[in-house]
Amino acid sequence: MEAQFPDPAIRRRSERVSIAFPLEVAGVDLTGQRFSDQTKTTTVSMYGCCLPIPRLLKPDQQVQLTRVLTGQSAVGRVVAPMGDQPEGHLYGVETDDSCAGLWGIQFSSPLYQKLIDNMREGAYFVNLDRKITYWNEGAEQLSGYAAGEVVGQPCSESLADVDGCGKQLCDQDSPLKQTLIDGRPRTTDVFMRHKQGHRIPVNVQVLPMRNSAGKIVGAAKVFRESSAYRRVERRVSELEQLAFRDPLTGLPNRHYFELKVEHALDEQRRFGRQYGLLMFDVDRFRKANDDHGHEVGDALLKALAETLARTLRSGDLVGRWGGEEFLTLAADVDEIALRLVGERCRGLIAQSSVATVSSRTAVTVSIGGTLLSNSDSAQSAIRRADELTSQSSRAGGDQTTTG
Repeated sequence: MEAQFPDPAIRRRSERVSIAFPLEVAGVDLTGQRFSDQTKTTTVSMYGCCLPIPRLLKPDQQVQLTRVLTGQSAVGRVVAPMGDQPEGHLYGVETDDSCAGLWGIQFSSPLYQKLIDNMREGAYFVNLDRKITYWNEGAEQLSGYAAGEVVGQPCSESLADVDGCGKQLCDQDSPLKQTLIDGRPRTTDVFMRHKQGHRIPVNVQVLPMRNSAGKIVGAAKVFRESSAYRRVERRVSELEQLAFRDPLTGLPNRHYFELKVEHALDEQRRFGRQYGLLMFDVDRFRKANDDHGHEVGDALLKALAETLARTLRSGDLVGRWGGEEFLTLAADVDEIALRLVGERCRGLIAQSSVATVSSRTAVTVSIGGTLLSNSDSAQSAIRRADELTSQSSRAGGDQTTTG
């Protein structure tokens, strides 16, 4: 597969910008004489411009365009005469490289560019000098480099790839360089340098870019994180799940919850954000286990966990503390708000149930709530919530005690 510029007719229909760039146009006129004239563009499009020239030119002939004062130059091809003006004969001139890259003009994105921008993979284009002319959003996400940092720069200076042994791929060994020479697509695995300095394993596909005449005018490079790296990431995620998740309910476990309470205490001390804790203890859970069996007991715990997870606000955290005990960490609350959260959870849990052989079984919970104090540790705050939960339990259960 090769990347190609759009059909010339489509390119000539691309958006035109009325702008006057001073240019020096050089070539051979219709009489065979060499010329070099200064003129100004009347309009500029993505891959060409219209400009008056005080002499007759042949269609399809080549001209050299040089921007006055900056020295930026490009090779153009006369597409067609477009009438006469006081300054000379008006011609449409097509360029191999986009005018956005040549002159720095920003055009509204055509459909194909919007599609490329929305790719999850990174993609960029280079011209024959291997200067980057286009850089999509996926490339920004994967590399850390914004488009403004790399467009117009040689790709070797911004992204120095190395192979699996750490050997830097020099110009001649580069898949990009080879594709620009022979026009053959290439696929390989390399390690790309991230802006922050670390290396990212990526799978790279390089495609030649050709103009309407079939001539190689650049290359496209598409890259994505390698599948091996993603497998490692998934395995790390699985290990994190084992380390921090309760296997029965899927909620954060005791160890993870303690870490989050310590983090909340630090945030409260530094920024004054008030946090509160709610502990839930299932009333008479042992009797439910004895009456209906452990499978029903496990189902009750999972139902309770699901109710809590769906009842709490998006910024609140719920975890399984152990056995039939659960904890919630609520942010931005005072004692009244914390009690309201506890009461809402208590009422919804009492209305939850699971099926047994002959009926449905429901449970209630005893709840203890407390606000975190700046002098607390995670252990002291949780211990206080536990004591308040015991008060609710001793009072008959199915109630909330705060303090």
